[in-house]
Amino acid sequence: MNFDKVIDRRGTYCTQWDFIEDRFGKGNGGLVPFSISDTDFQAPKEIIDGIMKHTEHGIFGYSRWNHHDYKYSIVNWYKKRNNTVIEEDWVVYSPSVLYSVSSILEQVVGPNGKVIVHTPRYDGFTKILQPYDVYEVQLLEKEKGIFETDFEKIEKEFKLGAKAFLLCNPQNPTGKVWKVEELRKIIELVKKYDAILISDEIHMDVIRKTATSVLSICTENIIVVNSPSKTFNTPALGGSYAIIPDKTIREKFIFHMKQIDSVSSPTIFGVLSTIIGYNQCEYWVDELNKYIEDNCRYVVEKLDGYKGLEVYMPDATYLMWIGFRNSNIKPDEFQEALINKGKVAIMPGDIYGDPYKIRFNVGCPMSKLKIGVEGIKKSL
Repeated sequence: MNFDKVIDRRGTYCTQWDFIEDRFGKGNGGLVPFSISDTDFQAPKEIIDGIMKHTEHGIFGYSRWNHHDYKYSIVNWYKKRNNTVIEEDWVVYSPSVLYSVSSILEQVVGPNGKVIVHTPRYDGFTKILQPYDVYEVQLLEKEKGIFETDFEKIEKEFKLGAKAFLLCNPQNPTGKVWKVEELRKIIELVKKYDAILISDEIHMDVIRKTATSVLSICTENIIVVNSPSKTFNTPALGGSYAIIPDKTIREKFIFHMKQIDSVSSPTIFGVLSTIIGYNQCEYWVDELNKYIEDNCRYVVEKLDGYKGLEVYMPDATYLMWIGFRNSNIKPDEFQEALINKGKVAIMPGDIYGDPYKIRFNVGCPMSKLKIGVEGIKKSL
């Protein structure tokens, strides 16, 4: 795959490029975006060819997900990439990862129930947690890029009645890969207080350190939600999945999705891209990871220490969590400068819980990345 290839995404109803003003204000349509978490890379050729073949077939009737080809591709992927054994029966389709989390919380926790989550956190979590009593556990940056959780605080919140822990594994926006011993401690606490751990593993494939699925440690009181969309840059094709070992919770989830929300019929392209990507495109993911690592290294070399910036190599994701507190610039002033001086659209950190950070998407060709780096420098 030629990840250096530049493809014009404008005019394709692309959220990152065509609807940039939705996030950065009217009159800012000419910015170069490094914002929403998709990439500027084409999907693997095998996925494109599979979609083209089905398109030529020309019939787009209703599709199904509950079959061996779909579920086994996920089972096999977890075994190959994460050394994790799961059963086909545990795999269920879902229209999106956030739908899965929202539906599971509704069933397990209930209205105004208590949920534990880390801060800083993915803003999508913030939106779906609005109906609940949210207890935040701050990720502490002990050293630059080294984040630790507070297990005493987590246990305290479980004692106060928390019914679920929502974990981002690997973590967005910090890029942290959780250590096995950290995951074991979290799982021990979840089981001790008979709660549920929901692990969002959508960034599990884009890594620089070995990431561990919680299901490789334990299957009790655990639900994993995931999608190949971040891995292969296919979110617009639709679909995700959950891995739910508990039969009672799994059957409730499927019933609610099918009988209440009526969203259990998948797009055929979502099904095909999952099967093809997981069965045929492992080599592509390895190449992607090497390219993203080089991009991250370039940003560290060019920006770490520049006028007080703090930049580190994230363990995972194609998102870089860049600090500017030492630059003595107010967050709103920096965001204004990025837009008006640097001409770059980069997500402000306050959305995720830290106003003195920015989340810089480096999932793009190097030529575009250089524009982003120079835009940040110019803004400072």
